[in-house]
Amino acid sequence: MSRSTQSSGSQRRHRSRSTSRYADLEKPKKKKTLSSTSLVSIPNTIKLSMLNSGLISLDKVKLSARDEKNPLSQTMPDKPTELRHFGKLCEQRRKFPILYKLEFQTAVKVETNTCRHASRKANAHKNQNPKCIPYDYNRVVLDKYENIPDTDYVNASYVDSLLKPNAYIVTQGPTEETVLDFWRMVWQENCSAIVMLTKTFDFTKVMCVQYWPPNREKEEIYGDIHITVQSEEELANFHIRTFRLFKVNKDTKAVTEERLLLQFHYTEWHSHTCPFSNAILEFRRRVRSVVGTIIKANSQVGPMLVHCNDGGGRSGVYLAIDANMELAEEEDSFHVFGYLKKLRQSRKGLIENVDQYKFVYDTLEEFVISGNSWFPVKELSQRLKEKSVKDNVTKMNAYQREYAQICKQTPRFTIGDCAGGHRGDNRDKNRDVLCVPPDNFRPYLTSFQGNSFTDYINAVFVDGYTKPREYIVTEWPLQKTCGEFWSLVYDHECSAIVVLCQPPQLSQQYPSCWPEGRHSKKYGPVFTIDHISHNHYANIKSWIFRINKKVISLTELMAGVKAPPRTVQLFQLICWPMGHKVPTSTNSLVEL
Repeated sequence: MSRSTQSSGSQRRHRSRSTSRYADLEKPKKKKTLSSTSLVSIPNTIKLSMLNSGLISLDKVKLSARDEKNPLSQTMPDKPTELRHFGKLCEQRRKFPILYKLEFQTAVKVETNTCRHASRKANAHKNQNPKCIPYDYNRVVLDKYENIPDTDYVNASYVDSLLKPNAYIVTQGPTEETVLDFWRMVWQENCSAIVMLTKTFDFTKVMCVQYWPPNREKEEIYGDIHITVQSEEELANFHIRTFRLFKVNKDTKAVTEERLLLQFHYTEWHSHTCPFSNAILEFRRRVRSVVGTIIKANSQVGPMLVHCNDGGGRSGVYLAIDANMELAEEEDSFHVFGYLKKLRQSRKGLIENVDQYKFVYDTLEEFVISGNSWFPVKELSQRLKEKSVKDNVTKMNAYQREYAQICKQTPRFTIGDCAGGHRGDNRDKNRDVLCVPPDNFRPYLTSFQGNSFTDYINAVFVDGYTKPREYIVTEWPLQKTCGEFWSLVYDHECSAIVVLCQPPQLSQQYPSCWPEGRHSKKYGPVFTIDHISHNHYANIKSWIFRINKKVISLTELMAGVKAPPRTVQLFQLICWPMGHKVPTSTNSLVEL
């Protein structure tokens, strides 16, 4: 281990304020006191109801976490909660959402430490967000350059988990000005991995510079640290990259020291929003499986580095989820409120708002309910047998229980969430007005087909395993929406169409929406579909079509916009009769 790493390790040991917590770990588990999850009294329930409805202003409630005179303080879970009671705790907060706000406002009052170094004029320009800066007592101190003042500052903080001191370093996303300091810190602290929770560019703002080379052939140099990309794995919601970091002798150009470092980059978490809980849980599983192996192989490795754009809200959410799940794996309990207070004592701005705090609860609840559904392929046969066995009490097998749980966890969309499908000029474009897509996930049509047409079709994007929005799922077109169907295929450059049923011929309810003969057919005012070829197999039919689009928009015609023809292949499975729950041939579905 290098001298700089040893010195930084010493600094971390001196900075930690978690001594009492680690002493507690030596005590027998049975002596621990776990929080109650019940509302303590009827008057307290009435007061919560009045707060929840706005009859009492939250500003008038002066509350501290351990105020025994105030019955509301007893709803604060200021001690760890056993996993078996956590569902009750979440249910209580669904009934009284004001509790999230009470907890959050109580916890953020603990931000009382000094930030003199971060606020100095010489360092202020190195901070992306003045609300997310490190405290003096636990900031990461860089080794100074000789005779150059203020080169020991980087916007980064050591943060404890619930079990380990200095388990994380939280920092802001590097800027053009601070990217050198970022890599100096990574090398000095011997970081075990990088967890990146932001895109480099989000909407109209640069969130973080790309601090790694754009491809494997490129090498970037920051000070005396050389960086190359060894490998990259792309998944729907995140990327995993392996970096090679090395230093060279200035005279001989020989490599003097090198390390491999993994970066886990979550790409589907936009600023001021919350992602899907199941996607974050899978991301965290992948991070922990790798980092755990690294720590076992090298006990001298440094903290895990976590950053979003400013080292605030999203970083705090990830730490809260990771630290509580680590505690659950060790002690079968969560300490959400307690860890929020610890986070706010460690760095300004960690967990930015009540919505993010609620997301932590929701994600941990999903972890408790769903557990880890991942398993190796080699175990598939055994799992199928186990899942088929019915429970003697519930008379349900694992498939039925899992499906019921999925239905229970499915989010309920409001009419506002699905405004496009409920508009007056779109309502008759749905087979069922109660089954319409949410606006955030529907594909918008861009081909102009006339003033009576809109950008709406009843369809949604669905993630694949390796790509976001890899699929578009839609209903069988109505007689009046066949033009929109081909607009969807054309506008989103679909390479294949998969049809999983065969309606009765000449059906008025399910009209033919592609030419089954060798002739061309027009759908709507602008799309003409040409038959190129077809192949029919047992239970599967296949066609190749050319989509021709006629430009009728005056604006596009004046601009000289051309609409080149596009080719698409359509596959139809004919062994899944309408009304049947499953196809009659499993092999045909696999072959398709």
